[in-house]
Amino acid sequence: MTAIARRRTRRTIVGATVAVLLMVGAAAMFAVGVVTLSNSREGEAVGVDTRPVVQFPSTPNALLAVTDEDGQLASVVVMTLLPEGQGGSVVIVPVNADATAGFDGERRPLNASFDAADLPGFVSSVEQMLAITVQRAEVVDADGLQAMLPDVADTQLVLPNDVVDTRGGGGLISAAGPQTFTSEELVTIITAIDDDQKAELAHANDVVVWESLAKAAPVVVPPEPVPLDDLGRPVAPTSVSELVERMWQGEVTVRDLLVVPVTDVENPLEVDVVVIDRRDSNLVFAQVSPALVTAVNTGPKVRIVANFIEDELESAGALYESSADVAIELIGRLLFLSGNVSSVDTAPTGVPPVTLIQVADEADLELVTELADVLFGPAEITVAETVTEGVDFEVVLGMSYLEYELDRGTGVTDEPTTSDVAPSSDVPATVAGDG
Repeated sequence: MTAIARRRTRRTIVGATVAVLLMVGAAAMFAVGVVTLSNSREGEAVGVDTRPVVQFPSTPNALLAVTDEDGQLASVVVMTLLPEGQGGSVVIVPVNADATAGFDGERRPLNASFDAADLPGFVSSVEQMLAITVQRAEVVDADGLQAMLPDVADTQLVLPNDVVDTRGGGGLISAAGPQTFTSEELVTIITAIDDDQKAELAHANDVVVWESLAKAAPVVVPPEPVPLDDLGRPVAPTSVSELVERMWQGEVTVRDLLVVPVTDVENPLEVDVVVIDRRDSNLVFAQVSPALVTAVNTGPKVRIVANFIEDELESAGALYESSADVAIELIGRLLFLSGNVSSVDTAPTGVPPVTLIQVADEADLELVTELADVLFGPAEITVAETVTEGVDFEVVLGMSYLEYELDRGTGVTDEPTTSDVAPSSDVPATVAGDG
């Protein structure tokens, strides 16, 4: 039986089993845990915690809304700088993404309610949908976008779909297939809006365009030195333009966001909309910008470390294709149980034999031990010697986790996964005051 067939069998036979387990067992414990963890430090005045405290590094971000000549929303991206202050990531958000994230019976695509004159309102919608904090934002037209792109020569790429602009009156801009474009033509692709086709077709073209631009970074000219503050830390950019300029001065990765099947959400008006997979968006931003991930649930904040290499995954029945697949499933379970995932590391560097869990507060040891029995399987649970700001406990998944999953027969499905998305460097924690 192939690995894909095994994953399909697991979903068909025991997919409901883990749901029942979480709802009946872990959910009940987590309900108690939410109260315990949230109150564990209230009124605490005895003793002083002298342990070192680390915090996630500064990763400034910016939301860029691109419009056509009529001011209609054509493209949305979130750009994030690396801690070093140069290079970063571009996360492409579908313009027809549901602002309610699927939590309401009525779908509200971003492009249907977009108003260029109400940028704060648009930013708020994106923040709530993606569970992140946006620090800077700007609305730009074709000329404004052109000014922000790197000065590159003709770019070769393969368009997955025809580019059609029905609103601008341009008709067919370019046919699908291998093409060579100037930077001006790339802008035309991004700003084109076709009212006769679903937005997902244009979104696929946008992904390819941004990926081609990322391959051109860093720009040909030597990057400018990053301005530093008195403590030697990169100074945060003061504008979207400055942030984008610095991003092009280093390596850039492009991340797309998975969406849930349209049949899985209510859409009574049958509008052109997609719902972003909350697990995947959490994974992406917990990797590229953990300091700006918003805790939207009432439960504890968790850092996940899933550093499985290919051989380790294969030795456990090839139930997962990548560390990202392991992480995204665990994120889904934690979100289901009202937890929060603040940071995720999926670098394939190898894992320990047994899962390791470090708890920030000793008072939570018993509770986390109970949760581990249901969520993580066998684990070594200790009190952290170093505290990460904004993290209640860190889970370093080991081979015991894969064996636990194999024994109980639950895991990923054969649907599209984050393994299809270009990886981005995981952001390490830095000592408070130094990053």
